[in-house]
Amino acid sequence: MKTVCNFIVLTAAIHGALARAENWAGWRGPNRNAVSPEKNIPTTWSENEGVRWRSQLPGAGISSPVIWGERIFLTSSDGPKQDNLHVICLSRRDGRELWRQRLWGTSPTRYHATKSNMASPTPVTDGKHVFAFFGTGDLFCFEIDGHLVWHRSLASEYGRFENRFAATSSPLLHGDMVIVQCDHYGDSYAVAVDQNTGADRWKVERPDEWLSWSSPQIVPVGDTGKHELLLCGSLKIDGFDPQTGSKLWTVGGLQQECIPTPVFGHGLIYAVSGPGGKSLAIRPGGHGDVSDSHVVWENSRGVPFVPSAILVGDLYYLVDDDGIATCLDARDGKRVWQKRLAGRYTASAIGTGEHIYFFNEDGETIVIRAKCNNFEQISRNRINEPVFASPAISQGDLFIRTTKELLCIGPD
Repeated sequence: MKTVCNFIVLTAAIHGALARAENWAGWRGPNRNAVSPEKNIPTTWSENEGVRWRSQLPGAGISSPVIWGERIFLTSSDGPKQDNLHVICLSRRDGRELWRQRLWGTSPTRYHATKSNMASPTPVTDGKHVFAFFGTGDLFCFEIDGHLVWHRSLASEYGRFENRFAATSSPLLHGDMVIVQCDHYGDSYAVAVDQNTGADRWKVERPDEWLSWSSPQIVPVGDTGKHELLLCGSLKIDGFDPQTGSKLWTVGGLQQECIPTPVFGHGLIYAVSGPGGKSLAIRPGGHGDVSDSHVVWENSRGVPFVPSAILVGDLYYLVDDDGIATCLDARDGKRVWQKRLAGRYTASAIGTGEHIYFFNEDGETIVIRAKCNNFEQISRNRINEPVFASPAISQGDLFIRTTKELLCIGPD
């Protein structure tokens, strides 16, 4: 008999957000934790049922859709070098194209032809502007009606951006700044630019970083009102002052190549890198090397290479590239359950306070019950198109990007 779970309102993992219709404004949605506070999101659909609309997309891309109000923003690229760049705005209601800007990339890098391309980073919006970063090293700012405000060619200014499988690090908005992490084979760095002008606010060199695809994260420090900027890189995670770019602390323990983005909850940072690595729960704050003093727990079970993890309630969920799903207790890191899922995984899981959604490369979504101490599958849904991009949730709908289309899963 299946275990009956008592549901509680999602609180700590989403910083106290209310269960209401939300925007999904950037990579991994609210607080970059991939958890929506909404309820009653669809859990069953198929290729022909439950799909409210589907919209053909130009070129290719594994960037996630981002949603603000009635607009959806995506990026894509095409051409022999994938250096023809597109920023696209669709209607949330029916998927029709509202506007599209075609751009030309400064310096395309190498990419994995079946998965990554120059449109791997996910754009971000504040409802007034859309900021899009590409593997060519180009950073663009548009008004939400499609008017170009400014453009920066980071590759031209700071050296050709060279990263195996292209760049995937997604820009982060903090205050009036856009923060971009550029760890690559060249001179790695992170840069914060003014949202209004595109001018540098600060730039920090990262000489010890030679390769990562992780995206920056912002976390609060207790009740101090302060925040820290997290950058995962080669073998370690660093904490910075987001206002100045000053380095505050370091924790070792990551793998040499890091892709997943950390999540935050219960006052802790949850970071992971693999394969062969481990999950770490870290207290923010501190100065210098705090590997011995600020790591609360670590666990090497179920560590992924590509997909980011997700925290819902007191449970921390991971799925590795080969489909091994693992649930850990977020308080002490002990294993709660482990289960092999069908297929291989590139997309990161998303969730609500009720369900966790795992998306494999074959276009199958496995939905499980959230916050249960046993694995409880709710449904398996196939759309028969490859999925590498991480989906999004907004205003009662689920948005899934395939290699060719954007699908809206929701009521008619």
